[in-house]
Amino acid sequence: MKSQENPHLPVFRPGGEGLQKMLGKLEAEVMEATWDAEGPVSVDDVREALTRGGKNPAYTTIMTTLSRLYSKGLLSREMRGKAYYYSPRVSRRELTSNVTKQVIDSLMSTFAEPAMAYFVEALGDEHPDKLDALAQMIRQRQEQQKKQGD
Repeated sequence: MKSQENPHLPVFRPGGEGLQKMLGKLEAEVMEATWDAEGPVSVDDVREALTRGGKNPAYTTIMTTLSRLYSKGLLSREMRGKAYYYSPRVSRRELTSNVTKQVIDSLMSTFAEPAMAYFVEALGDEHPDKLDALAQMIRQRQEQQKKQGD
């Protein structure tokens, strides 16, 4: 499931729920269907999974969505007969880690000081117990850099 290249998702929607922070609603539902499947999926397989969830998507809508996710690097595909079968190129965890990295890299390259200050403030307000864990991570990173510099 590991990809050679990380997918690049140019949009981050802070107000979205779960995967919808990074993908459109239907794209998120289709990715969930591919992750939940026990192997490569066809358009019909995805339609069936979404129908079980109370949706009634058109065949062409699912076909277009799968193709779009393939173009974004989130799915791989193989031709079987006359149909493509799709598989996730990244796990849920890899996708969220990749998006988190992209968002933080973007913030740090443009707004490093305010981003760091707000992160520490928000962490202290929402998860004060995590401040010690953050301090420990910082100390470990500093030690690694000292060892690399020696």
